Amino acid sequence: MKTIYNQIAVVLVAGLFVCLLPTPVRAQGNDSLVTYIAAAIRNNPAVMSEYRAYQSMVIGACGEGQLNDPEISIGVYPSPMQHVNVKQYATFSVMQMFPWFGTLKAGRQMMEYKAESAYQKFREDGIALAFDVQKQWYQMLSTQEKIKSVRDKLKLLKDIETVALYQYKSPSMARGAKMSDQLRLQAEEANMNEQISSLEDLMKWQMQQLNITMHRDADSQLSIPDSIALREMPVVSWEEIEKNNPKLNQLIADGKSFEAQQAKIDGMGKPMIGVGLEYMLNGKVDMPSMANMNGKDMLMPMFKVTVPVYRRKINLAKKSAALMKSSTEYGYQSQQDKLRSQYLSIEQRAADEKRKLELYRQQVEILNNTLRLMATEYANGTSSLTDILQTTREQIDYTLKKAEAYAAYNTIVAEYEKLASKYDYAERMSYEHKK
Repeated sequence: MKTIYNQIAVVLVAGLFVCLLPTPVRAQGNDSLVTYIAAAIRNNPAVMSEYRAYQSMVIGACGEGQLNDPEISIGVYPSPMQHVNVKQYATFSVMQMFPWFGTLKAGRQMMEYKAESAYQKFREDGIALAFDVQKQWYQMLSTQEKIKSVRDKLKLLKDIETVALYQYKSPSMARGAKMSDQLRLQAEEANMNEQISSLEDLMKWQMQQLNITMHRDADSQLSIPDSIALREMPVVSWEEIEKNNPKLNQLIADGKSFEAQQAKIDGMGKPMIGVGLEYMLNGKVDMPSMANMNGKDMLMPMFKVTVPVYRRKINLAKKSAALMKSSTEYGYQSQQDKLRSQYLSIEQRAADEKRKLELYRQQVEILNNTLRLMATEYANGTSSLTDILQTTREQIDYTLKKAEAYAAYNTIVAEYEKLASKYDYAERMSYEHKK
């Protein structure tokens, strides 16, 4: 009889090996991730707000660089004005003012650079949103891995519970079996069930947050891969990062805008030239001094020049624009330093996460082997339940840390892609809205 129960216990222990085997890594589901990134950038209200602001600046720039409207004056005399040769009934004049040479061009360029700055802000927000989607994605996959891991260990405890029950019922093995083992296992299983429920609630919330980021119904269905895999770190040169960075390009555009503003203000401080015509509507008089001019209408060309005497407001405006341009130059250098620091830190942080991941992998593998041996020893009555439960907790802890390390490393990769402006959908959106 003892042999039969031992055989049954060994068969049950063999079933424990299945849940201890490492889960095969499947496709990462990058197609779904890329689709969700594009959907978020296309539909997110914050990004669309920046896009509309950019469109507004473009339209505003198209209206710049135009002449002011001409001035038309009409003067009517209720009683005709008596002159030597005519009676003047009314005067009609039109005057067009022309700013100093290059002023209109500078104003148009200033608005064009402001539109470019708005475009770079739109790019920056879109790329940042793509990073947020990736970060949420990997956190969600990490939670999914945690749920799977705890469920596997719950199955392990249930199998051990079955072995313990057989040992307790076996007359030949009951001496070493304890009914308290059943109760301790049930308590541990209840704790794991609570942990699974908590993780499932977290997973549901993370899915809802991702849907909200894409401006969709919170409970919309998501296509999620079965497992999380380690991503490859792309290779991008610092020169390329510096060239494509939207914040740096925005500061460049702002600097050029203030430079154009200086040129515009300088032109506004120069004389404005006015050219016009005046038409005088006249009638005849009884005794003209020059008969050939009696009652003849008159057309008179006019020329006007402003005299920019009050220079204080012009000089202060130019100084203000120069200081703002200097501010953008310092801002550019500051942003360069931030990007450079981030660029250099990514390699260090990625290497650190890889070391942690390798450690967690080794610990999980060692503890899996340990649990295999302890499960067999428990079936034979040579291992205690206390040791199995302690080892199981340690194995779960390292498995959860491994899932978090996967998500952390992939998030660093996503951060590097953000630095390299990989998910830049600005041109595509501009093209789609023009069609």
